[in-house]
Amino acid sequence: MKIAFITSFVPRKCGVATYTRDLSLEIHKKRIPISIFAMQNPMIPAVYVPPVIKTIQQEKIADYQKVAKLLNSSPIDIVHLQHEFGLFGGTDGEYILELARALKKPLIVTFHTVLLTPTEHQKYIIQELARLARNLIVMDEVAKNRLELIYGLNPSDSVFILHGAPIVTMKKDNAKKNIRLPHAFVLLASNLLSRNKGIEYAIEAVAQAVKEIPNLVFLVVGETHPLVKKTEGESYREELMEQVIKLQLEKHVIFINKYIPLEELQIYIAAADVYISPYLDPQQITSGSLSYAIGGGKACISTEFIYAKDILSKGRGMLVQFRDSNAIAKALVQLHRDPKKLQKLETNATNLRKEMRWSRVAQKHILLYSKILQLKDTHSIAKKFLSTPLDISYLTHLTDAVGVIQHTHHIIPDRKFGYSTDDNARALIVVSQLYKQHKTDDILKLIKLYVTFLKFAQDANGEFHTFLNFNRSWDDTTDVTDPYGKAMWALGFNLFLNDNPALAQSVHSIFVTNLEQMDNIRDLRTAAYTILGLYYYILTYETKTDAAAQASEYLKKLADFLLGAYEKSHTTRWDWFEDTVTYDNFRLPQALFAAYLITGNVKYKKVANTTLQFITNCNYDKQKGYFDFIGQDGWFQKGQKKAEYDQQPLEAAAAVDAYLFAAQALHKRNYLNRALLAFEWFFGNNRNHRYIYDENTKGVFDGLTTRGVNQNEGAESIVCFLMSCLSLQYFSKKI
Repeated sequence: MKIAFITSFVPRKCGVATYTRDLSLEIHKKRIPISIFAMQNPMIPAVYVPPVIKTIQQEKIADYQKVAKLLNSSPIDIVHLQHEFGLFGGTDGEYILELARALKKPLIVTFHTVLLTPTEHQKYIIQELARLARNLIVMDEVAKNRLELIYGLNPSDSVFILHGAPIVTMKKDNAKKNIRLPHAFVLLASNLLSRNKGIEYAIEAVAQAVKEIPNLVFLVVGETHPLVKKTEGESYREELMEQVIKLQLEKHVIFINKYIPLEELQIYIAAADVYISPYLDPQQITSGSLSYAIGGGKACISTEFIYAKDILSKGRGMLVQFRDSNAIAKALVQLHRDPKKLQKLETNATNLRKEMRWSRVAQKHILLYSKILQLKDTHSIAKKFLSTPLDISYLTHLTDAVGVIQHTHHIIPDRKFGYSTDDNARALIVVSQLYKQHKTDDILKLIKLYVTFLKFAQDANGEFHTFLNFNRSWDDTTDVTDPYGKAMWALGFNLFLNDNPALAQSVHSIFVTNLEQMDNIRDLRTAAYTILGLYYYILTYETKTDAAAQASEYLKKLADFLLGAYEKSHTTRWDWFEDTVTYDNFRLPQALFAAYLITGNVKYKKVANTTLQFITNCNYDKQKGYFDFIGQDGWFQKGQKKAEYDQQPLEAAAAVDAYLFAAQALHKRNYLNRALLAFEWFFGNNRNHRYIYDENTKGVFDGLTTRGVNQNEGAESIVCFLMSCLSLQYFSKKI
């Protein structure tokens, strides 16, 4: 395992740099190689040594592109970005997107800031990074909630890992002696100094508290922030020092004006009786210095900024209003008067620091890295399903005494949407093939149930209803559209595999009734589904010449209908059947391959191959090596850009089947590899790098959205996944 960090890094003086140093050191202790790609700010240049192997000039966009190329060609396994808007070049640090988009390695992003009221551009940057990343890391639950509620991100994509802290073990008395304050009641603030730290209010509080705590000493530890120095010099520190003189606190307020190494900082933390964090920004979601104070087991007083409210909850500290020196003074005096309360806060802080020690934080990162690497080899994961017995427990979970319920709320069947003929037809395809493998009574029961549903959906003239309400009333009028085609496909497929004479007779009667409606088909996909049904019917009854001959004529007519649509629509750069590529697209070339396998008509094969190549180019990202299916949120109109979302499982399932039919028709086994690659879409080989297959429920998420995965796991998704599995199992042995 090799990890690269993109971040600010020591000797640069900022919180993110310190955080990354501590984290990377602890990960390195686990014998995991770390490479640092350090951000270089021209205003505060720094000289770096290993583990920094390359710098990125903040305002040079070409540097971001070069580093992405370098990372892609390197042995690095995972790239971990530490994000803070101010670290990167361009408006709101947008240059980092250049790197993230070009990156082919798995990306993790830690958000050090999650704004409550972002601009539209800031919001876009966070959303885009989230889309490109495998996982996001935040350091408190508030940030996690904001990503969901404000930025519209999927909460399951975010991992909560506390800010780390060194464990301070030096005794308080020994530490006080070390800093020559053996008898003082020590109040500590340790930060890179800037105006948002609110130190002036702490000084005002000291002026009040010293009347009751004559031995009070306030240590303000840390130099001025380098960027502040560049813009306003030491003006803020000078103002604070003038305030101290004015209030006659020279003996009670001491400035340690230097950058404090970690070893020395731990001594100051150990010496503190109380740590003060009077920040002025209520939206601040992290604080390394406050984390370090908790790591030291210190009683803390803080203003009510977000991170403080979280980490100091449950009796781990005292919270005060912003810019309220009186409140700070009262809290300080209270802790001095009540040693038991002070000790209680210290105890509670000490209990939390077990989770905050850097070794624990590093281990949580390593576990996340390991999980991502386990998912990296999607090809191997997909191939396992070719030899693994399928688990259809989720399909049965959605199936009641009527049929399979079409929609869910997450994983709970949503009965108000009832049942669809489409889903029950595809479910019949799944269980028909499973029964061929296993011959169990449970699967046979499901076959009969789904056949019964199709019979109920069929009118006397062979048309099909589309939607059945949960109260068993039809919510539509019959038509010769998708439900008809999918029913024909499912019934024909069942007949092809059926070795139960009584059941076959029933299925056959439903199928032949449908033939009356063949001449009324006007929809391309209905024609394609019906061709597939006729294909299997003809293979079943090829020795019965009359039945097969009639079915063959219908098949040719429908295949010619597809050819006619292609001739009308295609141009030099548009080899497709219609001017807009919509849904279930791969079924169209699949149907023409099926027609060729029955008739031997090379026109069908030629157009099937041409359109398959076209739709492949529309849906496959050669550079990144995954299928990027046309989304249903807009589709793909000739001359326009394709919709990137909502990508749905039916596209992956159709692609799998189309490539398998192409392999059979063209006698090229390489199409089997393409089918496997399309199947890998379910296992994270997709634009969002997200599992669509739910390992826990054995269900399948309803697709990829801008927010990640659609958390609902409906019928169409699971039946499409199972169909893909079974097709691969069947054809991989046959081809």
